[in-house]
Amino acid sequence: MKKAMSLVLCVVMLVTMVACGNQKGEGKASLEETKITDITKQTETGTQILETASEEKKTEGINFNEEPYTLNICYAVGGEAQPDLALIQEKLNEITLKEMNAQVKLEAVSLFSMANVYALKASGQEKMDLMLLFPGYSYLTAFANSNLIMPIEEYVDTWGGNLTKSLGEMMEAGRYKGHLYAIPQKNVIRKGANGFLLSRALCEKYKIEPDSIKTIQDLEAAFEIIKENEPGIIVLMPEAAGSSIAGSIGGYFDTCGTGGGIAQMQDDGKLKIVNQTEDENFINACRIAYEWYQKGYISKDILTMQEDAGSAIRAGKCFALAANSINANMGNAYAQAVLIDDVPPMLTTTDDQLIIWAVASSCERPDKAVQFLNMCIASEEITNLMMYGIEGTHYKVLEDGTIDISDNVNWQNPWPMFGDGSLLKVRADEMASMPGVTTTEEYQKKLASWNLELSPAYGFNFDPEKVKTQIAACDAISDEFRLVISNGTVDPSTQMDKWTNKLYDAGLQDIMDEKQKQLDEWLASK
Repeated sequence: MKKAMSLVLCVVMLVTMVACGNQKGEGKASLEETKITDITKQTETGTQILETASEEKKTEGINFNEEPYTLNICYAVGGEAQPDLALIQEKLNEITLKEMNAQVKLEAVSLFSMANVYALKASGQEKMDLMLLFPGYSYLTAFANSNLIMPIEEYVDTWGGNLTKSLGEMMEAGRYKGHLYAIPQKNVIRKGANGFLLSRALCEKYKIEPDSIKTIQDLEAAFEIIKENEPGIIVLMPEAAGSSIAGSIGGYFDTCGTGGGIAQMQDDGKLKIVNQTEDENFINACRIAYEWYQKGYISKDILTMQEDAGSAIRAGKCFALAANSINANMGNAYAQAVLIDDVPPMLTTTDDQLIIWAVASSCERPDKAVQFLNMCIASEEITNLMMYGIEGTHYKVLEDGTIDISDNVNWQNPWPMFGDGSLLKVRADEMASMPGVTTTEEYQKKLASWNLELSPAYGFNFDPEKVKTQIAACDAISDEFRLVISNGTVDPSTQMDKWTNKLYDAGLQDIMDEKQKQLDEWLASK
C-alpha cells in the first residue's frame, strides 16, 4: 500500500502537468473544450435518463429474471492494459453475475490521454457506463458542466447504502452545484504529510537521529553534516520533477479547486480567498529554500533534473527528499520520515478527488453502475482481485498473513482503483519497511492512527467557467515563476513581487472575487 501510495503521488506529479494544460486556458483545459462543446448536445439526454430510469428501477431488490446488463467500465493505466486483463475480468464477472445480475467489460485507458479518449467515445456515441477520472479534480467540473457525466444522487439513495456508510464525509468531494456527480475512491491514507525523507544509511553512518529532528534548524544541522562529509552527494532533492522544496516547508492550504487564490481563515472566523504569493507562510518557505540553495544543499541543476529522488536515495546519491506524500508508514526501508513541527495534514476536497468514479450521461442503466460501485466498496474479494489479482496465480499468502507479489508480472496496478483500500491485504515488503511492526494487525493499526484535519472549505467545488480566460493567463505566469522561486534558485525578495504583480495584471482579482462569491454561497447553503 505504501509503495502504491508513493507511486500514485509520483504519477500525479506527471499527470498534474498534463492536467495543468487542462486547467490552464480551458482551451486545452476542460478536455479541449471544443470537443466537449460538441459532446454537450449529444449527452443532454442524460438528465432524462436519470428521471425515467429512477422511476422504473426503484425496486426492493435486484431483478435476476431480466437479461444481465453489460457494464462498460473504463479504468486508468499508466501505459497499456496488463496481460491478464481477460482473466481478471472473467473472475470479476463470476461475482457480478451472482451478486447484481450484470457482467463487466473492462477497458484500460491511459491517464495521459484520458480526456481525449472520453471525448471521442462520447462524440462517437460509443457505449460507456462507468468512467474513472484521474486526477478527478481536473475533470469533475468540466465534465459536469458539459453533460459528459450525470448526477447520480437518486441512484445512490436507492442502491448506495454501502457507499454512503463507508465513505461518509468523502461523498461531499463528489458533489457539484448541489448534485452528486462522482464517487471518490476510498484509500487507507487520504492525504500524505509535508516533510522530508532522510537516508537511513547516511543517518546511521553519521549518527544522525531523525526522531530528534523537529525544527528547520535541526534539519539544517543534519544537512551541514552531509555537505561537509559527503561532497559527492546531493543533500536535498524535491520528490519528483515538477515539485518544489518550499512545498514541504510551508503549511497546508486549500486551493478550493482550480484557479488562483487559497482559502484562509480570518481572525473573525470567516473564510477569505487570498493570494498565495502574498501569504507570509509561503513567502517564508521560499526564503528558506533560497537560503538552502545558497548554502549548497540543493543542486544547481534542480530545475533540469529528471531523476526520481527516492531512487537517488536508494542508490546513495542523495541524503534527503522534500515530500508532500509522507504517510503513516513514516518512511520505508531506505529512508525515515521527518515531520517539521508535527502538524497534521489538512485534508481538502481536492485531496479526495484524486481518483473518482462517474457515470457517463449516455449510460443506459445508471442503477447498475451504482450497484457495481456499492458492491465493490464492501467486498474484500473484489478490492484485492482488482489490485493484486488472483491468489495462487498473481500472489501468494505467507504464514504471517502478508502476501508476496514479487512474482506477479501480468497484473500490476500501482494504485487502488476499485473497492475499499482499507480491505487490501498487507504486502510483506510493506510491513517489513515499517520499523517495530511484526504483525498485519499492528500494521493496520498504525495506518488507522494517521491524523488529518478537515479543511473548513471541504466539499466546496469551484466552477471556473466565468473566469477561465483569467485562469489561463495566471497559470501561464505561475509556470514562469513557481518552480524557480519555490526551489530556491532565485531570491524571493526580488522575484515574488514581480510574480504577484503579473498575476494581478492578468486578472487574479477577478478569479479570487468569483471564487469568494461561490464559496460564500456554498457556506450559506450548508
